Amino acid sequence: MKKSIIKSALVLMMVLLTVPILNAQPNVKNGPGSGKNNVKSSLNLSAEQQEQMKTLRLAHYKEMKPLKFSMAELKAQYRTLMAAETVDMKLLSNNIDQQTALMNKTQKLQAYQQIKVKEILTDEQEMMMAQKQFRGKKGRGPHSGFRHAPAQK
Repeated sequence: MKKSIIKSALVLMMVLLTVPILNAQPNVKNGPGSGKNNVKSSLNLSAEQQEQMKTLRLAHYKEMKPLKFSMAELKAQYRTLMAAETVDMKLLSNNIDQQTALMNKTQKLQAYQQIKVKEILTDEQEMMMAQKQFRGKKGRGPHSGFRHAPAQK
């Protein structure tokens, strides 16, 4: 009886100690309007610019969607090929070539999209977007920002 009371007290104490730690975690929201690098709202786009951006975004999405699905299929095939007892190097090499070609195509489409966005923006808006994007990439985890920056003295 006494042991169960002590165990219950310890469990209760552990719960009470972990609640403040869990509440200390940042409340991260990545949705639109969350304030996290909400570049679009800070650019003060005109109604015409907003419509052009919407049309451009939709067209880009329609182009990219099948490519993303194809890439997912190729990666699944790659994992299957690598998991086989004997790896067929010809099939594996072909899969890698297909992934590389697809990445090349998506990067070109993304670059084209960025150029089209710049064409819609005024010089001032373009400058604001560049500054916001640069600020957003600095110091956000191990795979972003300046990973190989020299040590500060």
